[in-house]
Amino acid sequence: MRRSRLSTSRTHIASATQSPDLFELTYEDTKITYASGAAGAAGQLQYGGPMGRYSFEGEQIQALRSARGVEISVTLDSVSRFSTITITVFVPDMVLGDSGELSFQTIGIQAKRRRRIAGGPGEEMMSEALELDGLATLGRVQSPL
Repeated sequence: MRRSRLSTSRTHIASATQSPDLFELTYEDTKITYASGAAGAAGQLQYGGPMGRYSFEGEQIQALRSARGVEISVTLDSVSRFSTITITVFVPDMVLGDSGELSFQTIGIQAKRRRRIAGGPGEEMMSEALELDGLATLGRVQSPL
């Protein structure tokens, strides 16, 4: 009898401390949805905002793990090798409570890099910081934006 109580208690603790795998991030008229890939599965990222609507998965997404979370980058637009627009968001490590969701704030950077055509002075880079409101949950991306 005592053994079953311990098992039930441990199961409850394990479910109460699960890491989220679906992140919805918003900033003004921009919405980014990121679903991390389970072990061996490709992640998915969807972007909808002033730059258009995009869907990415697998190797199209660069995910770099750090001591505090994951930095996720995608290329929104690449016009030859002379102009590239990327967006990078930071998803902090977190643990979900009993509610199964967690609101948080994080940052993103939208960057535009322009390389000069022969004879021009180097390269130009413009970036915009995004203060993102986020919602972390358990789940998968169901449909494109």
